[in-house]
Amino acid sequence: MSPAELVQAQLDAYNAHDVEALVRCYHPEAEHYAYPDRLLAQGHEALRTRMAARFAASRPQATLLNRIVLGELVIDHERVEQQTPEGLAVVELVALYEVASGQQGGERGSERGSESPPGADAPTIRRARFIFGETRPVSS
Repeated sequence: MSPAELVQAQLDAYNAHDVEALVRCYHPEAEHYAYPDRLLAQGHEALRTRMAARFAASRPQATLLNRIVLGELVIDHERVEQQTPEGLAVVELVALYEVASGQQGGERGSERGSESPPGADAPTIRRARFIFGETRPVSS
């Protein structure tokens, strides 16, 4: 799976509010940051908790406006509609996804005779940084 395909699978899971499918796209120690360096979640359990709460509270739906792929870096410009206490709102954001080959963040075991578990060489998202725009009410 290419970095772009992996990030698309993550976006599809996000829009389906499928927490488990979304978490599977991430490295077990993956990190979510609000740009540049405010840690939002680290590891599968924290991602699972964060995304389950987000899906339940705001029922977000993201539309991909543009995607740039440069090697293992995928940059998405998205528009997210979500429920707020004041009604339907929209926010634009830029998401920077760092994709790593294999479950160990790109490092592969080199010991003779060692075998990786199935899927261990599959790419995963190692780090995601989000630059959030202003949240605005959706015009009727």
